[in-house]
Amino acid sequence: MLLTVITSARGAATQVVFECAIESSLLSAFGEYNKKLLEDYDVLFIDMSYLSKSPDPVRLESRLNSYFEDNLHPESDEKLLFISDFIDIKASNVCLTEYELATDNFGRPFAEQAVSYMKSVIGIPEIKRIENLIAVCDEYEIDTESYENKKEDIISSINNEELGNWQETVIKNEYLALLPANPEMDFIMGDSIFKQSHESINLLDTLTFRKKHKGNDNEIKFEFEPLENIYFSEYTLYKLGNYRNQKEDSHLKYEVEYVIWGANTDVANLRMVARFIYAYRAIEDYISLNLASDRVSEAEAAGAIISALTKIPEEIAAQLVLILWAAAEAVTDVRDLFDGEKVPIIKQSSQINISLEGIINKIGGNAIEDKNSIPLVGEDVSIPDISIGYTDYLRLIMYSMPMWVKTYRVMDMIEHDIRKSGNGNEYFRFDSCTGKINAVFSIESGFDFRFVSEKRYSYF
Repeated sequence: MLLTVITSARGAATQVVFECAIESSLLSAFGEYNKKLLEDYDVLFIDMSYLSKSPDPVRLESRLNSYFEDNLHPESDEKLLFISDFIDIKASNVCLTEYELATDNFGRPFAEQAVSYMKSVIGIPEIKRIENLIAVCDEYEIDTESYENKKEDIISSINNEELGNWQETVIKNEYLALLPANPEMDFIMGDSIFKQSHESINLLDTLTFRKKHKGNDNEIKFEFEPLENIYFSEYTLYKLGNYRNQKEDSHLKYEVEYVIWGANTDVANLRMVARFIYAYRAIEDYISLNLASDRVSEAEAAGAIISALTKIPEEIAAQLVLILWAAAEAVTDVRDLFDGEKVPIIKQSSQINISLEGIINKIGGNAIEDKNSIPLVGEDVSIPDISIGYTDYLRLIMYSMPMWVKTYRVMDMIEHDIRKSGNGNEYFRFDSCTGKINAVFSIESGFDFRFVSEKRYSYF
């Protein structure tokens, strides 16, 4: 009976030691997260390269084995009941069967942590403000292609069967001759071109373009809800620098602009973002002009004159004037945005900067005047009272982007910045980082006890 009691106690003790050793080894291994990644970007991942050039899951498996063995034999000299080791564990092993990399499923593990972090940072009022901004854009069908589509719609509306195909072609050509070409970015950005950064990166060394390591976790789930999309865009703005809020010691100065366009230079990314913002402002100003009855009346009067000279129908000519007017107005808005000012998303008549006289005098060109000298007339209409700045346009552009593109490009910037920080992180890469594993632990004792346990462990 005594031997039976001792054997039962030994078996129970072995199982307790086994479970405690598993827990301790997992906690120890997961406690070795990349500190720079947590301190600067508030995400938790184990760098399986352990600051070396070779990312290899075997390194993590070896760490788990080492911690597991240490916890099974904490004090080798201790004696219990005159026996050197009461449980006498002869063999132990850890086998890493699955691991999920930060880059798996198009970066979803990283994106989930970023979204989770931002939910604890941003309040409901700010999220409601962003949702309201997106709703206004949806209501007025505002995006980066709407302005060009509107010009195409007007061209296609010039269709009068009585004139015949020849006359119709002539009218279209006359109309096209009056339309302005898209202005150069140097002209749109004004004095901002003299403040541009000329930093660059090697795209072949980015996560987006290089061949990536893959984990062996088979779970496939990448779709994000619209609200999560908003949170991730906010994380991007919160952690990365942009033209109006540059981050010290970053590789590229316009990191958010890189996330949007993905070119290898600050200049290229900034200019494309300027083009996107210009497209937003052009359609917004076109809508603003159409909502202001006094501005529409001015455009109709000018359209009658153009119609008499070109044979373009008056209604089409009036829309041509509004298109030209909006293009000129958008240039002043983009310059204001780059200077840090806010602009109403839909303007009242009194907030329009460019006069129609300037448009008529420079029809087909770029009519930019001193907005302080322009007479403001007309009655306002009921429109959304929302003013937004440069950062808000970055939000709008990112919201419409594919989630996987944003995720990979954000990781590109974080990788470059962490490498630049030094402290052993010169070879850091996200496709060697894991935050979720599956491992099988086993032990055998000299008293014929054998325990095997499979554990799934993650930070979240």
